Amino acid sequence: MATAFTTVDEYLDAQSPGSRAAIEALRAIVLGAHPGVSEHLKWNSPSFVVDGVDRATVNVDRAGAVRLVLHQGAVKPEHAGAATAFAGDPAGLLTWHSDIRASLPIGGAADLAQRRDEIAAVIAAWLAFAP
Repeated sequence: MATAFTTVDEYLDAQSPGSRAAIEALRAIVLGAHPGVSEHLKWNSPSFVVDGVDRATVNVDRAGAVRLVLHQGAVKPEHAGAATAFAGDPAGLLTWHSDIRASLPIGGAADLAQRRDEIAAVIAAWLAFAP
């Protein structure tokens, strides 16, 4: 059975050193990407909120691969296979799963540092995007 975390710090403490470094670097980017963003624990992972709506959530798979899932919360209906109206990813960093949900794979802290500016730009554009 998976551990149920009650705080972001508990979540971080349970990660491998490599995953934790990538997650902490990613959190810093997200928290600096929009003036109104805040962080809490939702879906047993760090999640980022703008205007009361969860907009991005950290995901770590069993192998330790880190990704940021960009979404519009749990209430808005999504349409798998539909085109998105989001135009803030000119480098094509996102993998789209529906019209309002995409994932941003992170290859680790070094990868994040190397692509920081373009990753930060995509995250900032997403957090400002309101379809």
